[in-house]
Amino acid sequence: MDLDFSNRGLFAFDAAKARSALVEVSLAAPRTALSTTSTDGGDAAGAAPPLSALPAIRLLNLSYNSLHLFTGGETLKGLTVLDLSHNALTQLHSQSMPPTLVRLSIAHNQLAHLCDLAKYTPRLQVLEAGHNHLSTSALRGLPASLTHLSVENNTIESLVPLGSLLHLTHLNLAQNQLESRDTLCALRPLVSLRHLDVRGNPMYETGRRSSEGEDEGVTQLLHDVLPRLSRFNGTSLSQAPENRIQQQRLHEPALEVRLMQAKVNELRRLLLASQDAEGKARQKRALLIENVKSTAKVIGQQETELERLQSEVDSLRSVNQKLQSSVAAAEQSFEHVHASLLVSKAKLSAAEVK
Repeated sequence: MDLDFSNRGLFAFDAAKARSALVEVSLAAPRTALSTTSTDGGDAAGAAPPLSALPAIRLLNLSYNSLHLFTGGETLKGLTVLDLSHNALTQLHSQSMPPTLVRLSIAHNQLAHLCDLAKYTPRLQVLEAGHNHLSTSALRGLPASLTHLSVENNTIESLVPLGSLLHLTHLNLAQNQLESRDTLCALRPLVSLRHLDVRGNPMYETGRRSSEGEDEGVTQLLHDVLPRLSRFNGTSLSQAPENRIQQQRLHEPALEVRLMQAKVNELRRLLLASQDAEGKARQKRALLIENVKSTAKVIGQQETELERLQSEVDSLRSVNQKLQSSVAAAEQSFEHVHASLLVSKAKLSAAEVK
């Protein structure tokens, strides 16, 4: 069950009385139903339900009132969320807090102390206490179960009391009195811390600033103190200029490795290409050598044939010369015979004339 009493103009609230009134209303409901529905006069069917059967109050909203006093909260055994923000509380009676409380909002009040919250609210995980008058001493004795703590707009000067909140993941310390960056070293034990806000503290009035107005020294310090921090002053650390530079530096070796790997791959490709070209050149050379050998063999064969032909030509020339000599001798003999015949014919003719 959720109860909302916000914006009611309340000056004080006693949770025990409110619970009693709720119990009375719950007890009256069955009796009224019995008087209107019972016909036999019996009372067994109209017995009031046990208190354990009443709905538990899980959320109680008392924000935006003028509360100066809150009591009786310890009677709300099932309460997990209590909102007392935007009131006029100057004291918080921790003994009036229910032990089952998980979320407590007391922001925008006039509180200077948070007494024994660890004792009375051992399960508290979220505490919103911004815009009060809390000093460093008010941070002592906070529940170790806290995961979210907002104490912005107070007068906190030291963070030493927060060193025991090992489960803290979100911490808002904006607009306080943190003078030195070294105060952040007290957060080193908070290994679970992921979000941190320290904007508006005096530590930003000195030191070298980045183009976005944040102290670069603080950011660098956080890399050493809270290496797992993911968000600082509302900005993801991956987007911070200093972190981008650091990421670039971290990525430079990897980039160089990738470049070297690319060069190695290119050299390997060139080597394979040259080996392939060399293999093809070797094949061409072997083919050329084979062609040269074949050509040389053919030339040798042709030389042999030429020598044979030359020998035949020489033989033919010799035969031709012999034939020419025989022809010349025959012609000479013919001429002698022919001449002899002519002489003989002439003699015969002369003889016939006589």
